[in-house]
This record gives sequence, structure tokens and C-alpha cells, in this order.
Amino acid sequence: MPTLFQNDPDPLSKRGLRGRFASKKPAQAPGRKLAASQVMNANEAKRIPSSKQLKHLPRLLSSRERIIGVIGIALIVTALSLLAFDFVRSNRIIVPAVGGEYTEGLVGSPQLINPLYALTSDVDTDLSKLVYSGLMRYDSSTGLEQDLASWYEISSDGLEYTFTLREDAMWHDGHPVLADDVIFTYSAIQNSEYRSPLRVSFAGVNMEQVDKRTVRFVLDEPFGPFLSLLTVGILPSHLWGNVSPQNAPLSDLNIKPIGSGPYQFEKLVKDSNGNIRSYSLVTNTKFYLGTPSIETLTFKFYTDSSSAVEALKNRNIEGIAYASLEDIVAIDAIPDVSLELPSLPQYTAVFFNEESSEILKSDTVREALALGTNKDAIVQDVLQGFGTAVHSFILPGMEGYTPTLGDSLHDTEAAKNLLEQDEWILEEGAAVRTKEEIPLVIELTTLDSTDLVATAKALQSQWKDLGIAVNIVVVNQADFQNIVLVNREYEMILSGELYGIDEDPYPFWHSSQTDYPGLNLSQYADRTADEYIETARSTTNTTVRAEAFTELQKLVLDDRPAIFLYQPNYLYPTSEKIENRDIQSIIIPADRFSRIFEWYTKTKSVFGLDGESSELEPSSAKNVDNTLE
Repeated sequence: MPTLFQNDPDPLSKRGLRGRFASKKPAQAPGRKLAASQVMNANEAKRIPSSKQLKHLPRLLSSRERIIGVIGIALIVTALSLLAFDFVRSNRIIVPAVGGEYTEGLVGSPQLINPLYALTSDVDTDLSKLVYSGLMRYDSSTGLEQDLASWYEISSDGLEYTFTLREDAMWHDGHPVLADDVIFTYSAIQNSEYRSPLRVSFAGVNMEQVDKRTVRFVLDEPFGPFLSLLTVGILPSHLWGNVSPQNAPLSDLNIKPIGSGPYQFEKLVKDSNGNIRSYSLVTNTKFYLGTPSIETLTFKFYTDSSSAVEALKNRNIEGIAYASLEDIVAIDAIPDVSLELPSLPQYTAVFFNEESSEILKSDTVREALALGTNKDAIVQDVLQGFGTAVHSFILPGMEGYTPTLGDSLHDTEAAKNLLEQDEWILEEGAAVRTKEEIPLVIELTTLDSTDLVATAKALQSQWKDLGIAVNIVVVNQADFQNIVLVNREYEMILSGELYGIDEDPYPFWHSSQTDYPGLNLSQYADRTADEYIETARSTTNTTVRAEAFTELQKLVLDDRPAIFLYQPNYLYPTSEKIENRDIQSIIIPADRFSRIFEWYTKTKSVFGLDGESSELEPSSAKNVDNTLE
């Protein structure tokens, strides 16, 4: 068998190594000698042994050395494996995955899933907001922002609003969203033949098409809240243009709509009587903010809230659009369901009608009532903590909100002293104060609502401690709307007032709104207050608006036309399986879905570097555009 040493029969002798090795160990076996010779030859000729040479290395090692070598190799392999695992683990991130289903219960039934008509029904509005998109949208975290509009500009005189549409906005049937669609939608709203309840909001607004993706609105006079009106969903003109205005409410497109929103119609199920029992939407894969992660939304419809709560208990649904306070105990016992508590731009207050009560014309009596009101106790005892005490009609977060401004803080003894000074005397053993033989008795009217009736009783009890008797009048919805509000038949009225997106106090405090259908429930009239409201309405300058609202607030609070009680939370029970549902505030119930394209129930692991995913998550699809104001 040939060897590496054919040309040099004794290479060890050339380096004086023969005697050295011979003196230490006995003669080696031929195989071991050959292996040693090959190793030394490698050191001499190549320095780094080849793989063919290394395979003989174990023959040179003792048993102990072999064990140490194996352990060393094992440790190196283990260390490298751990390093590799840690590298992969640190660069693998969990992201939302498309898939899954969410089923929610609604009280009512869909009729007109159409932005022109949906305003009159919470069910229709909920579904319409998921199917359709507007030029602007309300975001539960950031407020008003662009939706179908990629850019807009407001003229310096506040009369012209120019919008450019996104190039990636598509209808569910694949057609692009164009300026024609915007013009058609708002023209239909203004057309009396369509009978849209939105018509009054767009009186005096003219429109013109600049190009196929640009539209301009021209107002007769400046109107600061105008942007907030443009959250109305846009209709596809290539479909609705073929439907006559008179037949619009009868079209199948009202139940099987085609929009440009994050979800599109899939199917509906009716019972034997023709009532829609369930309604399913699926993701719009062409949605410009990214395909929503939850693949299917299914809505089931119930006649009352107790039926919906029972369905939640039985796992027939995973959430309810809204829960009342009386439902909370039952819902709290249901596993895997949590409660979202977004704030509402709403305040509940006691409004004084001085025209109907001589007693309430007294500043002292109104001040004493305010001092004798323990708002925190009402929030805890009546609302079960699901709300916040407030002291003004300008709520936290609104332009012009000033924490130091507000009506009187609770002080029972100060209230009693005020009444004594005004000669309202509480005779020994008497329960009610009198003045010149007139008892201090006031009537408080409220709607037949669990929350409001409980609040009225709490006020009755608190004011009883002052020596004031309160007679509570509870009326049903029809009488409240058609008699109490129309005729202003009340001395004090306990009610809530809900702002829109723009949080404009005009409907509640301007003197033009003292008569029905205005909502100035205190019938408050002050020309200076009107000027502050009108100034705020005629500008988009936030500084000017804030200053006007601050001064308005000072004026109204000084006149004491109401006692402001609390700002309630919206109670939204839903499945804990839904991730990333951070609902901070809403204007209407449908706003709970304002960021539904970021919700998810399923996840996947992807590889990325420096903490960045190699794939875009839904939340990364932001609408970043230039907006000029």
C-alpha cells in the first residue's frame, strides 16, 4: 500500500526526532506510526490538516483525551445552538394574521344600510360604518382625520373646502372611488325626493368637480364644524345612479350594500317571517388601510337587551353593542368577556326652567341646590363608577376646557347657610323649608330610564337634607319628546346632552334654540353668550375657538342655569379573544368600530431585524398625507 513518504523513507531522522521519540515510548504499531507521520507532515507542509488527515486524529488520542474532546465538541455545539436559537428568537416577532370570526349581538334589525338614511337607527349605522367610507372619519384615539380624502385644503375665508381622493380607494366591486361618487352622494342628500334626514345639515352647500379625483365644496358663510359633517359614507354613483330617488329606500342595495369600507356584505339569514336574524360581513381585501385581520363579522339581532345578554351567556354571541347598568352584574359573571369603557362627549345635568318656577328664579336657591349636590356619590352609587363627575358643559379634552372653571363643589353646610340667609326657614320638626308660608318644593322631570330615574332619586335624597322637597315626574319616551320638550313643561329637567364630532354647544346654549326642536333646555338667552358661540362656529382657528368657549363657559356658569352632574362611559362588553381594541372615546355607538381594521384574533410569527417585522401589520398602514388649513 503506497504512503505519503515514498521519496523519504525516514523523515524523522532528518530533524533529529528519531532518538527523541524512541527514548520515550516503545515502537508504535504501524497504523499509529503512520498517523503520527501524517500529522507531523501536515504541520510541516500545510500547517492546517486536511479532512482526510483529521480522520486519523482519534488514533493519536488516549481514552481520556477522546472523552474530553467529545465533551468539548458537545459544549461547542450546544453553545452555538443556543446562540442561534437566541438570535432567531430575538428576531422573530408575533404579528396579526388574517383569519377568525367575531359575532356580536345587536338590539333591533337592519332596514336601510345606507348613509343617506342610517342616522335614524343604531343597527343601520353600525353596519353602514363598516361597509362605507366618508371623506373624513372619526377615530376613537385621534379624533377627526382623513379617510377617502388623501388631501384637503380650506380657503383663507373659510368658504371653500377642496378634497383630493386617494388613488387606492376602490369599491367592493372593483371600480375606483371618484369625484363623481362624492358629488352624487351629497347631491342626493340635498335632493328632497330622497327624503334624507341629513338634508338640513347641507343646506347652502354647493359642490363642483375639479377633476376626476378632486371635488370642492363652497359654503354661503363660514362654518367651523363643516369638516365633521363629511364623515357621511359615500355611495357608488355607478350603481345608485340607476335607482330613482323615489325608489331609493326600496332598493336591494340597502340590504346588500356595496361600499369602500373595511368590510363587505357576504350573506344574511332570515326567519320564516322574513325578519333578518343574522348578517355576515367579510374583509375587503382592497381596503386602502390594509386588509382587516378579523376575516368575518357576524351580527345577530334581538328584540331586547335581556335576550342579547342571555345569548352572550350561552355563547351564541361574543359581544353586545351596548350594555345597560342593570346588565353589568350578569355580564361580569360571563368568562372571557371584558368591558370596554370609552368616554362619550355627553353630560347629564339638571336644567332649570325659571319661566315655570318662581322659586328657581332665585340665584340663591339655584346656588344652594348646586352646593347640596354630591356628584361623586351619584357616580359611585348610581353609575357604579362607570362615569366621571363634571362641573361644566365644556368637557375634559374639549377646546376651551379649563379645570379651574365649574359650578359649585359639594358643601351641604354652605348650602344650608345660603338658604337661611335668604329666609328659607326650616322650622323645628319640619322636613321642608318655607318662606312667607311658601314651601320649598320643586318638581324634577326625567325620562323613564333606569339611570336617570336612579339619579333623580339620589338628588331627591341629597336635597332633602337641605330642607328642599323634590317631586319626581317620570315620563315615557313619547311623552318626553312630544309633550315635555315641545311645550317646555317642567320646572327642572334631568337629561343628557350629547355633542357631535365637533363638540359644538350651539344646539344647547344659543338663544335661537330655546324653543323646540332646539335643545336649550334651560331656555338660556344672553346676547354675549350667542356671540361667543357664533365666533367659534365661524372659524377653524383652534385658538380663537378655545378662547370663545372659555369666555362662554365663564358667562354661563356665573348665571347658574343648570347643575352639571356627570359624563357617562359607554359600556361595550366584548370577547377577550379580540386583541388591539383600544377604544378611548366614541361619539356614536358605531364609532367602536373606527379602528376595527387593527383588531385581530389570530397571530403568526415572522422573522425581522431590529424589532421590525418583514411584513406590514395592519396598524402600520397609516394615512399620512399633507393637509393644509
